[in-house]
Amino acid sequence: QGTNFKAVITVKNGNTLRNLENIALSYIIPSGWEILNTRIWDESSSVNKNFDYQDIRDDRIYTYFSLNKGEEKSFEIRLNATYLGKFYLPGIACETMYDHDFYARLIGQEISVIE
Repeated sequence: QGTNFKAVITVKNGNTLRNLENIALSYIIPSGWEILNTRIWDESSSVNKNFDYQDIRDDRIYTYFSLNKGEEKSFEIRLNATYLGKFYLPGIACETMYDHDFYARLIGQEISVIE
């Protein structure tokens, strides 16, 4: 409890022979965590050429970007384990918004925040 940490999500365009555009990455956090929105106090963190747009909300982050053939991008999210208890970490979803042939999903899992 009270520990800052980071989640790193890596997305790779390795199974296609074309560039992928308009990709949406959805990352939802468990209710026991808080997102540390570094853009509020660190102006340099908002200058990131790795994505086109990022929407940071209370319990989730939506990241929009494109991937060229064979390209890989990593997104770092700073978090804090705020509340004690057992919580559910929802799965991560990533998909092209206008072409339903390209998507990836990871299964969710239960997590615990301890002292």
